[in-house]
Amino acid sequence: MTKREEIIRNLWIIFCAFILAVIPWASVFGIQDPVLLGATREFQRIGFLLIGTAMALKIFYQIYEKPLTQDMKEEEIREADQKDGKQLLFKPTTGVLIFFILFIALFVAGVGGQFADNNVDLGFTIIGIGMIVFFTWMWYTIPTFTFTEDSVNIKSYLFYVLGIDRKTIIRYADITSVSPDPNVESTMSWLDRRYRILISVNGTTQTYGFGFYNSDTIAKIYLRFGEKLGDKVRFQ
Repeated sequence: MTKREEIIRNLWIIFCAFILAVIPWASVFGIQDPVLLGATREFQRIGFLLIGTAMALKIFYQIYEKPLTQDMKEEEIREADQKDGKQLLFKPTTGVLIFFILFIALFVAGVGGQFADNNVDLGFTIIGIGMIVFFTWMWYTIPTFTFTEDSVNIKSYLFYVLGIDRKTIIRYADITSVSPDPNVESTMSWLDRRYRILISVNGTTQTYGFGFYNSDTIAKIYLRFGEKLGDKVRFQ
């Protein structure tokens, strides 16, 4: 599938999600309970927001993405021109941090405001708590990478922000290969394969997602692995 076809398909997904969001499904199925009606409407709005945001980000990546090898070549040139040493800590941008804090804070304020006003909407409360858990879990699954002399330290972005010293330490000597996930295109065709990295360590494989990373940072991470592991880093 060409890049243009993928963009058109994702636009159709956004359009279909919008149509599904505006249809009053509770009324269609004859539900009259006002609590369920309200909860269903909120669920539809939140569902469209999540799907629309995910597809919009995917379209953005499809328009501006370049081959990983080209990104790496450009990063090598930039680093050659720098005099202050190479970057060793890699994490998402500040915008990603603001995104999670904002969405979690909005739902916390919404749920907390109901209890403060003694006007609790059970449906909204359940959805609100569910969204707080969902965004916190997404934040937790985003990795940060710190390259040291003999190992790479991988820590949850949530733990990094909170200053929690809980991380996975992988010695370069134990790594047998590093590569983009070859299964992404077949199992999740909407996600660019280079946004999932596989690190094979002594017969086991660990997978980390780069969904909230920009392409320049991804290229730098592969460069650091390449410098430490040489031919063990593959791009196919």
